[in-house]
Formats: sequence, C-alpha cells, structure tokens
Amino acid sequence: MSAKELNTLLTLMNQRQTRLTSACKEIAEWIDRQGDVPAAGKIRDSLKAIEAEEAQVRKTLTSLTIDRPLPRFRG
Repeated sequence: MSAKELNTLLTLMNQRQTRLTSACKEIAEWIDRQGDVPAAGKIRDSLKAIEAEEAQVRKTLTSLTIDRPLPRFRG
C-alpha cells in the first residue's frame, strides 16, 4: 500500500467516524425527546471519549508523512 493510499484510507476512516458520531448524536437527541434521558445520557457519555480524541486524530492525519516505502507484509 502506497503512502497516498494509506493517507486516503485513514482520511476515509476519519470521515466515517465523524458521520457515525453525528448520527449517534441525532439518535441521542431523539431518545431524549422521547423521555428516556438516562439512555440518551449513556450515548452522550460514550461520544465524549470520541470527541476527546478528535483533535489528536486530526493532528495526526494532517501531519502524516512517510519518508520511506512501507514494508511489505506477507499474507
């Protein structure tokens, strides 16, 4: 896998994570409106860990450079 392919893959994974987080927030809001505040709170608590790591993930993705070819692994 080339550096460009790896960077593309990691970027796509980050975008998917962002979309999933957004969907979970919408679900938590809907559950909250239905009156199940504890369940909505559990979802929001789980999302806090993801949000806490967001800055580090973005920093890592934007600074990702590979100066040498990636090793080939045997499958």
